Amino acid sequence: MIDQFKGAWHGIRHAVELVVEDVATVNPWLMVAGVLLHVLHQVVRTRGWWNIIRASYPEATELRSRDVTKAYLAGAGLNGIVPARGGDLAKLYLIRRRSPRTRWSTLVATFLPETLFETVFGIGLVIWALSQGFLPVPTAPSEGPALDVSFVINHPFISAGMLAASIVLGWLAFRWLRTGGRAILERLKLGIAILGRPRDFFTGVVTWQALARVIRLGSLACFMAAFALPVTVSTVVLVMAAQGAGKIIPIAPVSGGLRIAMLAYGFVEVTGQVVDIAAITAFSFGVGAVLFLVGILISVALLGRELGTISPRKMVATVRERLPDTDLTPDGKTAA
Repeated sequence: MIDQFKGAWHGIRHAVELVVEDVATVNPWLMVAGVLLHVLHQVVRTRGWWNIIRASYPEATELRSRDVTKAYLAGAGLNGIVPARGGDLAKLYLIRRRSPRTRWSTLVATFLPETLFETVFGIGLVIWALSQGFLPVPTAPSEGPALDVSFVINHPFISAGMLAASIVLGWLAFRWLRTGGRAILERLKLGIAILGRPRDFFTGVVTWQALARVIRLGSLACFMAAFALPVTVSTVVLVMAAQGAGKIIPIAPVSGGLRIAMLAYGFVEVTGQVVDIAAITAFSFGVGAVLFLVGILISVALLGRELGTISPRKMVATVRERLPDTDLTPDGKTAA
């Protein structure tokens, strides 16, 4: 958590230094517009998640769209500082706080249809970036990672141990399915109920998330214009691809350095103009740091109101303390 704050602070300081040195000029009004559109895109996207939960629990009329929006925004901010996506726990906790009849396992399963369109869209961006030559990919077998299995093959005891472990795990999984596992699987299936109704999934999820993507394009355009970067449809899509490709494939520009290099090369290829890499650096670090801080502030404000504390550590601790071990009691009945 501390490292995340240090990273954000380093990004802000580095961006400010570049601006002070006249390497990049920033329009504050366009920055504010970009932030507002970024938050709006998150709000619009949550409408899809609400429809997914409503399809799983049509009788949960007490759960309102704004409740899901607050839960999403609160958890999204925490995900920036809490490891292992701890912010997702906060999302689910706030949903159950408003609608106790919902179950943890079912709510976890709703993340699958909620991220399905985003994953497909992200893959499309990666394919586009690869087709343009913007992503660094191995061009020869020697450049890719190699897996050496000779150690396992040449040591029969290790092979036998791995086989035994697989058998034991399979047996445990079978026992789990025969006891309470089937009930859990039914609850997981309930979480993806909307996928069984393609029309509802398209109208209630895909359309909202597609609209959210369009709004996000507008947000990126404002940020790019704020830093005096060339703004065209292609350059905005390039920035979106650079920001999201690392979530799809591990060789994508995960680090800031590779992302900046991708943008520096891509801007030239798309626009035919050389863009100062210092301006790209200021844009990358500055926008990332601003959105990080905005997300934290929104998360702290929403969770502080719900939990009565503004300490992110105490918030996560409070949520985890109230997490059940299972959705079922020892006698097999539904937990409260």
